[in-house]
Amino acid sequence: MYSDFSLSWPRAAALAILTVFTISGAAGASPMDDADTVQVHIQAGDVTLGATLYRPAGVSGDLPVIVTAHGSAPSTRDGVGYYTNLGLRMGYAVLSFDKRGTGESTGEYEAFSIEKSDRVFRDLAADVAWSVRWVAQQDGIDAGRIGLLGGSQAGWIMPLATQLLAGDGEPEIAFIVIGEGVSISAGEEGRHEEILRELVDEHCMSSPPENSCALQTTPDRQMIETADLRIVNYDGALGYDPRDTLLAISTPTLWVFGLSDYVIPVTPSIDRLGALIRDDGKTNNQLIILPFGDHNFTNVVTGARYDLVELTEPWLDSIGMLPEQ
Repeated sequence: MYSDFSLSWPRAAALAILTVFTISGAAGASPMDDADTVQVHIQAGDVTLGATLYRPAGVSGDLPVIVTAHGSAPSTRDGVGYYTNLGLRMGYAVLSFDKRGTGESTGEYEAFSIEKSDRVFRDLAADVAWSVRWVAQQDGIDAGRIGLLGGSQAGWIMPLATQLLAGDGEPEIAFIVIGEGVSISAGEEGRHEEILRELVDEHCMSSPPENSCALQTTPDRQMIETADLRIVNYDGALGYDPRDTLLAISTPTLWVFGLSDYVIPVTPSIDRLGALIRDDGKTNNQLIILPFGDHNFTNVVTGARYDLVELTEPWLDSIGMLPEQ
């Protein structure tokens, strides 16, 4: 167990965190529909990735570019369309690829497991790294302004891909934006999920028939807080642990968390980042907290979705990475 993991939520919250209460309506039509596109295949070691390079419609010149990364699902490039649209709305070119074993990509898709996480995550990070190498050599791309964007499992993958690209002659990652990602180990994340399932089952079994399990199929805030506390002293298998990678890289990284997200261990991840900022000087990490946000950036009180463009553009502008409008 890490000593820094026990950092309490109030102490972590005081460090490099912007709490966001405002929400925005729908962004309108999909920029992907109007984008200029090139369909490509990228050789990524022994895997070939089917991909699309998008450019905002009618925009010329060398553009900064975002490479998207995947969550844990067997998703194609269309499955990360939310992030592709975010990048296009902000004026970036965007490269999105089919996750290995899906769509036009070869290789094997492997579901999340603690035991295989270290190997699988390194394979997925290598796919991102190969995609970055490819896009850095394309005409119309500003190779000095390459960013990574993705959510959930991508929170493990993108920092690791950045570390893989740290050698001489490699393209440099200028920034990372992580939506609802995890900064603790795969083992802790997996145990957190198990505890939540157990708590939901216990609630269902103890409820009277009129309040049957059908009325409680997802964890509530109290269950989430209970699971957070129960993994503080986790002593099981860790699987992949991102701590060394997060210590090794100094890339500006924006983490967006929703406090109503039961899919990942949010507060433990915030605590880990708070300790890295406070104890290890990793101030390249910045956090945005959505008080009522779920794993899809939806406000669970109003049902409206937070606008990640409005949230991330000021940060990107502050680090000099926002495209000229």
